[in-house]
Amino acid sequence: MAMGASRWSYFTPFRHSEQEALEDLRERVFARDAEYYREEGVETLEGLMASGWLVEEPAHSVLDVERVVRCEEDMEEPGDVRVVEAAEAVELFGTAHPTREAVEQALKRAGDGWFPPVDRGSGCCTIVHDAEGHPSELCFWGLTGD
Repeated sequence: MAMGASRWSYFTPFRHSEQEALEDLRERVFARDAEYYREEGVETLEGLMASGWLVEEPAHSVLDVERVVRCEEDMEEPGDVRVVEAAEAVELFGTAHPTREAVEQALKRAGDGWFPPVDRGSGCCTIVHDAEGHPSELCFWGLTGD
């Protein structure tokens, strides 16, 4: 896998439970990358998490985070995905109800300077809205490094 810090992002269908959406996304990403992990003797996402293998070699993906939290900015712990809401969403996306285009543009600019999360091994998520302003997706993004 890659060395150094890596930013990653995923869009997934909107769910009221960000934790359930994260768990489903992690299962899909594990299934997609399962051949790589099977070479290491890991057959399930639970097995991967229990193996401690990601501590030694992060996946540089959503597999490196486990829990959705609501906390102050930059207070997330390794393994956490902090929900970005209200004033912070306006700061990052220019609106409290960002569209997919607004989120994608912000994520592209993330490499140019400060953009949460700032600590490796954690992530953020936000609700993405359709053109009518209704929740349509969740975006999960993060920073992984080794």
